[in-house]
Amino acid sequence: MYKNLLFALLNIIVFVCLGSCRWNSGSKAAQGKHQQGETVLLTFQLELNSQVYQDSTWGDPPQIAIWMRNQTDQSIRTVMVTYRTATCDWIGKVECSVALPYWVTFYNRQTGTKGPPTWDNAVADALTCATPRASLSTAIEVPRGTRWEVFVEVNVSGDFNRDFPSFSNEGFSDRYGNGQPSLVYRGFIEATDSSTSQPELLGRTDQYEPTDHIITDLDGITTALELLQGVSVSCREKR
Repeated sequence: MYKNLLFALLNIIVFVCLGSCRWNSGSKAAQGKHQQGETVLLTFQLELNSQVYQDSTWGDPPQIAIWMRNQTDQSIRTVMVTYRTATCDWIGKVECSVALPYWVTFYNRQTGTKGPPTWDNAVADALTCATPRASLSTAIEVPRGTRWEVFVEVNVSGDFNRDFPSFSNEGFSDRYGNGQPSLVYRGFIEATDSSTSQPELLGRTDQYEPTDHIITDLDGITTALELLQGVSVSCREKR
């Protein structure tokens, strides 16, 4: 009788101890998982000078792309791109493969594709947006503590001037109606609380042909320099 009672008591003690160990172990594992997978938001804010595109030949708002490159593994993430470029939907306008050519080179590396997006192979809907007329605000979720190189490319079609005319003295025709080529801004940010960055002008692309490199010579660029009145990136907690 006493042996049976002692055996039952020992079983109760072992059960309680094992249950306690499992609960503590599970709690620590859950906490560790939460810490490792914690994410924050990087928010991009752009302010546009609408007068610049309103004074262009067609008066259309600009094409814009925002993307990032991870400073550790060099992986690329497109944050957003405006609808026409993202879908190759140029109805009512000449198809413009030189609208955002620098972004296209990064997008090709990101997706393993060649050339700009097409109607049959468009950018995912989640990354496209309507062409902004005055301002743009968009955010992307990233792991806390990661470091990013961020890019913004903007282009107003038909903003011709003396140095970037529709038909040059050398006999070049701007068959895309591009005008002043796209401008690219670049900045750096770490995904930590309250971090901010103000991307600065890196250079331009080419008026006539798609290019995968930046041209730092800005001679002749006029109104295009006035399009972005403000561009910033900030990090904050998810709500």
